[in-house]
Amino acid sequence: MTVEEHDDKHLTKRTKRTEELRRRILDESMKLFFEQGFEKTTTRQILDRVGILNGSLYNIYRSKEEIFSDIVMEVLRDAQRQTPDYVDEDIPACLQLGFLLNVQLYFAARSERIAELLTIAYSRWDIHQRVVVALTEWLSKIDTEKDLDTGSKDFILKLEACIALAGTYIERIYHEPDTMDPLDAMPIVINTVSNIMGLDFQVERWHIEWFINSLGEREYEICGVPLP
Repeated sequence: MTVEEHDDKHLTKRTKRTEELRRRILDESMKLFFEQGFEKTTTRQILDRVGILNGSLYNIYRSKEEIFSDIVMEVLRDAQRQTPDYVDEDIPACLQLGFLLNVQLYFAARSERIAELLTIAYSRWDIHQRVVVALTEWLSKIDTEKDLDTGSKDFILKLEACIALAGTYIERIYHEPDTMDPLDAMPIVINTVSNIMGLDFQVERWHIEWFINSLGEREYEICGVPLP
């Protein structure tokens, strides 16, 4: 084995160990965030749960905010992967986006903890930027009819408007849970998303009730965590 081959093998092992540790940090942090919320979770608790020292954590993440940002992206990717299980792949991409946003509203209404975590995620600009990029890439892949000009600045503005709408409802669910019925908000979200994206599509409340029933038929999991 040459020196270069030895170094490459050593680097591969170290990279694998780092990725395994990163995965453990994310998994245990997500459990803590679900158990007690983001604000009440401390870095010390994460260290204790994972069973590592400060240096091992800070070699990967500088703060729990960075951990939370990566968790949000993991959750988003997992939700995107599951979308074809609940909606037909041949429906317009913007309606699949509306479905994805309504999943958030649905579980925010069922769990104060989820509403809290989503509200924090929507309030952070760094997370918002990552979500916009991830959703743009996802919509580009599933937009088989090429109805969306995902490469334009106009599209980004439209997408940000859709995200902001969902975030507004989720924040209201969290802070004023008794002032709105999610079943009223969810068709508004889908209809507004479709209209913003240039599709003339209208759903009624009964469509949403069907959608909720489809979610309730089996356990919906995010990154291996069953949602209530």
